Amino acid sequence: MSISSWNAGIIRPVAVAPAGPYQDGAAPGIWTLDQQAFWQKQGLWPIAGNVAQIGLFGSVGSTNIIEKVLISTAGNAVDFGDLSVSRYYAAGAGSSTRGLFAGGFTGAARSNVIDYVTFATAGNATDFGDISTAVNQLGGASNNVRAVFMNGSTGSNNVNIIQYVTIASTGNAVDFGDTSVAASFLSACSSDTRAVFGGMRPFGGPDSSALQYINIASTGDSTTFGNLTVARYGTGSASSNTRGLWAGGQSTTNVIDYITIATTGNATDFGDLTVARYALSGCSSDTRAVFGGGVNSNVIDYVTIASTGNATDFGDLSADSSGTASCSNSAPAVQPTPTSAAMALFGGGSETSSYTQQTGIQYVNIATTGNAYMFGDLSVARSDTGGCSSSTRAVWAGGYTPSSVNVIDYIEYSTFGKATDFGDLTLSRYGLGGCGSSTRGVFGGGDGSVNVIDYITIASVGNATDFGDLTTSRVYVASCSSSTRGLFAGGISSNVIDYVTIASAGNATDFGDLTVARYSTSGLSSSTRGVFGGGYTGASSNVIDYVTIASAGNATDFGDLITAGYAGAGAASSTRGVFASNTTSNSIEYITIASTGNATDFGDVSGVFNAITGCSNAHGGL
Repeated sequence: MSISSWNAGIIRPVAVAPAGPYQDGAAPGIWTLDQQAFWQKQGLWPIAGNVAQIGLFGSVGSTNIIEKVLISTAGNAVDFGDLSVSRYYAAGAGSSTRGLFAGGFTGAARSNVIDYVTFATAGNATDFGDISTAVNQLGGASNNVRAVFMNGSTGSNNVNIIQYVTIASTGNAVDFGDTSVAASFLSACSSDTRAVFGGMRPFGGPDSSALQYINIASTGDSTTFGNLTVARYGTGSASSNTRGLWAGGQSTTNVIDYITIATTGNATDFGDLTVARYALSGCSSDTRAVFGGGVNSNVIDYVTIASTGNATDFGDLSADSSGTASCSNSAPAVQPTPTSAAMALFGGGSETSSYTQQTGIQYVNIATTGNAYMFGDLSVARSDTGGCSSSTRAVWAGGYTPSSVNVIDYIEYSTFGKATDFGDLTLSRYGLGGCGSSTRGVFGGGDGSVNVIDYITIASVGNATDFGDLTTSRVYVASCSSSTRGLFAGGISSNVIDYVTIASAGNATDFGDLTVARYSTSGLSSSTRGVFGGGYTGASSNVIDYVTIASAGNATDFGDLITAGYAGAGAASSTRGVFASNTTSNSIEYITIASTGNATDFGDVSGVFNAITGCSNAHGGL
């Protein structure tokens, strides 16, 4: 049988050689059993539940109308549903499942409304929450976890606010930081880690060519990126995971510029739109950018992002559309869904240069190497938490906000999103250690040099229960576990290692000593061996040492970290341990737990964070 009739998600009556990728597509249509069998044998049968690459344009005709295009197939837009409020000059953002529309102008007042739609099901938008200030002409960008909205006009002035939401949940936007200039009429695009925005107008002018960027997984103020080729505002933006494009703008230009998102610098000429216009919007798949609407225009154009050249006519919106807002379910910043049998999560922390407390949770697949992806957010921005996990659920307890808290929250490994409240510790504290088995989480120590140990049942939400006491009171404790024993190691002015039997409450017992007394070290373990890396001895340490969990005794030298540091995170599978970030580096390093030796480079987290906490769904306690 020849490879047959599916190309770009369409079943055709005449066979067309497919361009791929196949298994990542939607492939709507009717298949013969022979065709299905052929594709399954190739390992290319489309994944169940995938939907076509959809782009949405909100506020079509400056109303509440939302229209849809299939990005891979040229044609006129079709009706999708309605926004909850008629408005224009809003901002759009989206994940692989949800599209968001924020802010805008109702014709009488600015709006703070955030709406959302589900891409897979046409229909009217649902209330999501509110942005902090009612504005129009704001920018929006996203990865598969967070949507970020920046700047905008209140009518009497512009704002420089950056705020974000976790797309999978609902709720009001949270402060992210500030841009360097209060401006409006901007547009933004993103990779899975970075959002870049520009093409803006400060209040009263003049038009600006400035581009700025933020790291989506962190919070903080924007940083200078470069400049567009032409100073203008009211552009439309779209991107692949590597390139960002700005198209059109005032004064009524047809210019398209592009940047490489990972590399700061000035934009380069890409080509021209088919029609010069401004107040348009853009959306994209990982290969194609689509620009729609604009003042006195219903035109939709497209370009192939990886090339350069002039745009091609795509089709039309149903009406002239000034100030449309766009999003897509196939945006370049859509990250892979977490599916690994061995995932490490790194949550919270403090941004080292500004000491800003973070909510962000990032993840890596432990068996591979590479940079971390955004996973979601803690319910409260904080650092110095204790962490534990089962194979399905990760839990963060306590922390610094900047004051001690008793908050416990959790996420499910299978789903991106925001953490959910679990309950409370018996005592507010930070700098505690966390470990556990497949059923029980145990937290020990904390600020105020307490010796308190609490426990929870991971599968059941609720407040923690007193477990017993450590042998000594201490803060900034490292932890790890087997399925039966939990270890608490180090702390300020301490080389002590304690252990508890996880399944039974009671006071800890002396286990032995670390090779070097230190605190803010990172712990991880297989089912037999506990490993402690880095820490602070009066200076940053690169020491890695280990113990055999079943046998009490002093730690033995394992090797060295690449970068000396403290207040990092540790997590592990049954064979490999990863140490992530610290006070001096955003690097992730790994070791093979059963051997000894120096750590090897794994990749990076999105920023230099300290006092982050690691969990995994495959650690030695499971």
